[in-house]
Amino acid sequence: MAKQPRLPETPDGTQPSGAAPAPSYVVGYGLPPAHRRYKPGHRGCGGRPKRQRNVGTVLKDTLDERITIREGKRTRSVSKLDAIILRLVNDAASGNAKAQSNLITLMRSHGLIEPPQEATNTEPFTSDDLAIIADFLGRHGNQAEPTQPPESNEKPETGEAEPPSKEIKETKS
Repeated sequence: MAKQPRLPETPDGTQPSGAAPAPSYVVGYGLPPAHRRYKPGHRGCGGRPKRQRNVGTVLKDTLDERITIREGKRTRSVSKLDAIILRLVNDAASGNAKAQSNLITLMRSHGLIEPPQEATNTEPFTSDDLAIIADFLGRHGNQAEPTQPPESNEKPETGEAEPPSKEIKETKS
């Protein structure tokens, strides 16, 4: 578009009466004429549609909403997530076993407490252990011998396993 030549002004700053009024702004790139501009509230040519929100985003937004809670005579505004955790801790402190279990699980998952240690001594009984158990059972009137751990059925030469032999133990009655 070509610029319109400027008309001379009168000494008092007004334009001559026969001249067309000068535009109040310059028309150019990004500055369309007033009659071609989008009206307020109009979306233009459609544009890209908004993305659909996923479950994580909706959940985060919902948990970040603020609510007012009452503690005694005092009210305060907290997020819904804070209110849930506060309720869980209060229920656990009042003796609710399920709330205590959930709280401990939550604390472990966030590293606030360490998980319980697993048993470290998982070795099988030795012959000394079996002797001690047999001595204990003998002193307390139980005459049964402690069972020996099953021996391996593998043949040392081939590495194949034999089927277990069927031996019948006779007990004295």
